[in-house]
Amino acid sequence: MGSLIRRGSKSLETVLKTDELYGHDPVWLGPRGRDYGAMLPNPKPYQHANLYPDPNSSYWFAFLEMPGGSVLNLTGEYGHCRYFQFALYREDPEMGGYTATGEKIIDHQIQPDEGSTNPFVPGANRHVENRRYTLRIANVDAPSDPELREPNTLYAGVGFKIQVVYRVYLPDVGYLGDAGVGLPEYSATLADGSSLSAGEVAEQYNRPLLQGVAPGMPVKQWRALCSAPDNDPELRPETTPARKPPLLERYFNNAYNLVGVFKSPEQRSQMSAEIETGFGGDPETLFMLAFVSRGFGPVLVIRGKMPMYPDTFEGESGRGLDTMTGWECRYMSLVMSEAPPSGMGTDGISDMQVPLDADRNYTIVVSREEDRPSNADDEHGVAWMDWGHRGEGIDDDLNREDYGFLVFRFMHTDPDWTNDPQRILTPGTEASVMGPYFPQLSYTDKERFEQGDRG
Repeated sequence: MGSLIRRGSKSLETVLKTDELYGHDPVWLGPRGRDYGAMLPNPKPYQHANLYPDPNSSYWFAFLEMPGGSVLNLTGEYGHCRYFQFALYREDPEMGGYTATGEKIIDHQIQPDEGSTNPFVPGANRHVENRRYTLRIANVDAPSDPELREPNTLYAGVGFKIQVVYRVYLPDVGYLGDAGVGLPEYSATLADGSSLSAGEVAEQYNRPLLQGVAPGMPVKQWRALCSAPDNDPELRPETTPARKPPLLERYFNNAYNLVGVFKSPEQRSQMSAEIETGFGGDPETLFMLAFVSRGFGPVLVIRGKMPMYPDTFEGESGRGLDTMTGWECRYMSLVMSEAPPSGMGTDGISDMQVPLDADRNYTIVVSREEDRPSNADDEHGVAWMDWGHRGEGIDDDLNREDYGFLVFRFMHTDPDWTNDPQRILTPGTEASVMGPYFPQLSYTDKERFEQGDRG
């Protein structure tokens, strides 16, 4: 299933062309993102984006084993897009995958090469011609003193297989998923000072992932959570772990958010809410989650205030924003998904695709097409998202078709923003921290919404 056609949505042509041009690098595996797995006629196993992906994303992955003391050199150009980032992950055999190391660098933090300009710095010309940068991934431990870190350098540590993720979000109008600049080129420098070419890096460093990315949770484990005898007695088997009214909360860690959500408030209060990076996610993104169910109402209404963001897609010239602006949140989006054993998205929407009133307030409706209110459209100031028909997305007779899972992304927020959701450090403080920006969720039905009930 592909995205609904919205401003900025990828076309089939964009998906096919991006994959044709940038889907065959021996080191950079990809492109990955919801539309590639859904729209390509024969996607590779790792292109099935089954970890709650955003439709406006394009990811490339490199799986490497670097010799001690060596450096991977990445040279590229700043893309024509809303956001790009590099992040490192480390193989974790106990988890069966890769976990975030906390090493990451975001577009505007990357120092440009001599004679080039970083177009992501507020006030910069986004169409500047000379826009090159060079990054280093060093196979050494990070210095304990942050002041001793080298510029444009990520530290992989020693003795680990690593995953490098290159993320590109929302290219400007007319560009493919690479944001118009192709993939970063790579070479390496060994500890003795000798150099490796791109072909030698592919031959000596590369440990490619050939199979698909593991799902968020096995079916058996998910079913065991749904039917555990110590679950909150307030939950109903047909809707668990959804509640009425819906509970929207910050992601803290897997145990708290994906296990604890089934438990009573008293039980959860005894669980650790240590903040971790989940889903193999962007360590610069704050996730908020809500389990929902059509069993409480076929129309889900989401209301809130939109953070300030740089609307980079078109700009006044129609070819992308001319001058970079500041932000409260660089990029915000919402994805509707199936249960963790599937993790596939049914629909997704980003900040610029949501109509706003004069005070930046929004209303989003999530329903199936047959339940869509007639006034749930841009003309009436309402964004609409497709709930989907697969429910949990588990192909057996026990699949609950009314299930839904919402994932909000708040990517790279301004720490000076008073209502920055990164300030949510304790469960239950989401609404008080975010104030009017906290999304309010409620259930209704088609008729009541058409009559003015917006939750």
